[in-house]
Amino acid sequence: MVRWTEIIPRPKGNFIRVKCSECGNEQIMFSYTTMAIHCNVCSGVLAESTGGKAIIKGEVVNTLE
Repeated sequence: MVRWTEIIPRPKGNFIRVKCSECGNEQIMFSYTTMAIHCNVCSGVLAESTGGKAIIKGEVVNTLE
């Protein structure tokens, strides 16, 4: 018997809530990114791309599942 968890793999990343270090705004983003993520309020950099898992510049408040 084949299980669905074997056929459909889980993603490597997850969604995280990040707090901007400049203005305190909280924003939800994916932990893997292909471009820099900016704050919607002050345009500060929240995360930088590495081609894989992002370098988080703000404070990670929690992980969403």
